[in-house]
Amino acid sequence: MEGLHNVMSRERRRQRTYYYRARKVGGRVVKEYLGSGPHADLAALQDTLAREDRAAAVHARRAERDRLEAIDSKVTGIDDTIEAVMRASLVLSGYHRHHRGDWRRRRNG
Repeated sequence: MEGLHNVMSRERRRQRTYYYRARKVGGRVVKEYLGSGPHADLAALQDTLAREDRAAAVHARRAERDRLEAIDSKVTGIDDTIEAVMRASLVLSGYHRHHRGDWRRRRNG
């Protein structure tokens, strides 16, 4: 299917209901007639299932992103803690940062 957004609708005309699928093609909305009766019901069911599959995929991607962000947050916290312990250990051992660069041992320390 082309287009970014598909919209399905049933339209009632006179005494019958017809099934249409609207989609955007080149910035314009184009309606595709899919009929009435059992064929239209089958097309509507297929469209509904496809829409539910897309929604489930979006939900799964969001859940995975949230899970990875939680792990990343924990790793960042651990990294910050290790960095603080390392700095404290070096300072207590007589080292300093030379112009915010390499760690160097103090000459008279």
